Amino acid sequence: MLKAEGLRRSAVGLTLGCALLTAASGAQPASSLTWNDLPPAARDRVAAAGVSSSGFPDYLARLRRVHAGRVREGDLDHLVFYLLQSTHFTRQPPIEPALSARALVDALPAGERDAYLQQGSGDIARVPAAVRTRARDLLRGLDSRDRDARVVYFRQLVGTALPRGAQREGALLREYLRAMRFLYQKEFVAQRAPDAADAVAALYRSRGLSTDTAVEAGYAVHLGLAVLKSLEPGRRVRRVLIVGPGLDLAPRTALIDAAPPESYQPWAVIDALVELGLARLDDLEVVGADINPRVVDHLRRERAAPPSLQLVSGLQQTGQVSLERDYREYFALLGNAISGSRAPVAEVNGRLTKVVRVPPAAALTLTAVPLDIVTERLPGASFDLAIATNILPYFDEVELTLATSNIAAMLTPGGILLHNEPRAALREIAAAAGLPFEQARQAPIARVPGAPPLADTIFLHRRAR
Repeated sequence: MLKAEGLRRSAVGLTLGCALLTAASGAQPASSLTWNDLPPAARDRVAAAGVSSSGFPDYLARLRRVHAGRVREGDLDHLVFYLLQSTHFTRQPPIEPALSARALVDALPAGERDAYLQQGSGDIARVPAAVRTRARDLLRGLDSRDRDARVVYFRQLVGTALPRGAQREGALLREYLRAMRFLYQKEFVAQRAPDAADAVAALYRSRGLSTDTAVEAGYAVHLGLAVLKSLEPGRRVRRVLIVGPGLDLAPRTALIDAAPPESYQPWAVIDALVELGLARLDDLEVVGADINPRVVDHLRRERAAPPSLQLVSGLQQTGQVSLERDYREYFALLGNAISGSRAPVAEVNGRLTKVVRVPPAAALTLTAVPLDIVTERLPGASFDLAIATNILPYFDEVELTLATSNIAAMLTPGGILLHNEPRAALREIAAAAGLPFEQARQAPIARVPGAPPLADTIFLHRRAR
């Protein structure tokens, strides 16, 4: 996936300010889903999975606990990827995460290897020396006064998620072992299965909730919005819900330390709506709703202090990878509609790069709220458009039923859902929630000789009137 996909934090000192912010924007705090909120067809699907109306509150409570744990694991996954790849806190060469996972597993004796892959039991003494060196360098960096944005983020995370003192290094190495186990299963076990796509998808339904995002994710959404414009030339979009906008903190590959972490999708969506003539900045509200409170905090800060986006293509053009012309054109135009100027595009080490300054008028269209889309929904005014890319793969079919029911309930009649989840069951699940499928478009981004194009697919559903 190209983005993907959540945390939650109470900041007592900011309670009044956050309340004023949401009140001013019309975005109200999320409310818990109830059994009676579900449409009959969705209730039938949930009941068929063994969840009764009387047991529904306990089921939701269990889901919230599970999701909180998955959010924590997702953040710690990013910590491990930062540990392996960053060049900011150490002089050691970067380590590619998947290659590190393979080296770790290949070095284990057969019995230990089976126990590690099947039960997750691993001995930190088996962590490679190069990883240990980087771990010690990282912990020293986190103990310093470095104000780098990623260091600050991970300093706060480690302070709450890992023990203090002599036990901290061991805890960090155990997180490395946990993250590498998933990565090895995904890249070197599931990929070789006869039904590789299904095997990989099954792994995502229990892994940590990632905040990963990338510039490429906006391309498929732009194509989806262009389809909407072609279907309804006079359509106007005034309220937009972005579920899981994410934060490009420390991706699994191609970490770029030079640019600060950023949440690209809200700005890409605002830009696409304006560029396609679907919305005006003075008549638009975009709500970024994320289960991860760090993402919510980030977006709230950017509403007050509009960012300069340092956009870098996640995919790198090489002798084997060729970026599509249409994607290059999208990258060249990205941000121009909201900034009012054409930012020059450069190509550095095969990656497209540009800087887009977000003006205050665009920043004021964006608000952010905490939301678990499976167990909660936002009350108040409904949305004309909902976007949920790279988050639906994390849900099993019952969770998917609840999430799509919540999204449908928050849309106006005739409102649009855009997503990129290719699971076949989703059409039936969405229809049960009142969101029948309408259109799909593939978004080729790059080509590799002798292989299918690297592409995403965007799906358009419309709430029944």
